Amino acid sequence: MEPRRSARVPPSPAATELYAPRARPAPLPRPTGKVLVVHANGKEYGRGAAGPKASNREFAFSAQDYVAMRDSGRPYSGDPRRNKLLPLPRPTYTEFINRAKTARMLDRLDFLYVSAEAPQPPAWSEFAPYERVVWCGVSFRRFARIWTPERHHFFVPHFQARVVAVLLVALRQRTQAPAGSHLGALPDELLHAIIAASTDKGDSRRDDYDDREVIESGAQHLFLPAPGSAGIRESLFDAIFGLA
Repeated sequence: MEPRRSARVPPSPAATELYAPRARPAPLPRPTGKVLVVHANGKEYGRGAAGPKASNREFAFSAQDYVAMRDSGRPYSGDPRRNKLLPLPRPTYTEFINRAKTARMLDRLDFLYVSAEAPQPPAWSEFAPYERVVWCGVSFRRFARIWTPERHHFFVPHFQARVVAVLLVALRQRTQAPAGSHLGALPDELLHAIIAASTDKGDSRRDDYDDREVIESGAQHLFLPAPGSAGIRESLFDAIFGLA
């Protein structure tokens, strides 16, 4: 007599969904323009660099040369073929240089140092040449507390849209309306102060890092973890360069 076989129970829809292979998100388009990485890595490198680690001093250039580049207030190339002071063995540089090299856009990667104690970020107009501006690390969140034209990109999109609408109305009234008591008659300093006073916590606070959805949206300014500080950074940094 043959042994009785138990009837096979088909898996439930929930189990099928749970164990089904996960589809990887489609790679994002690679940037066609330039990428700027804004960082606060104030470490010195090169001969004569201060600090206990000899590895910070074992470079062909002097610390004075590196500091002059870092503190110039201008973007500097992340392409080692153009910038002889790079690459450096620090996550701030290597995370982005390696990805830009893989994406074949090393010549379109720049860095900009902004001290963690800087009272103001760079002027808003300085970011115009860049398709992506990546702000690395928590130290830049304080710029989003009070609105100024230089801090505009730190605020949420719906507030940015309100600001642009107000400024456009003021500009139109200045050029088309007769002199009088209208929005365009206000000095820029007073108009900016009124805009700043109109913000609330939802407009001006950046409590979380941007996620892949924000990167996919095509936003120019991205607020991301500093390299080496969070496990999610790998997929986010890959997404910036269209590698994930």
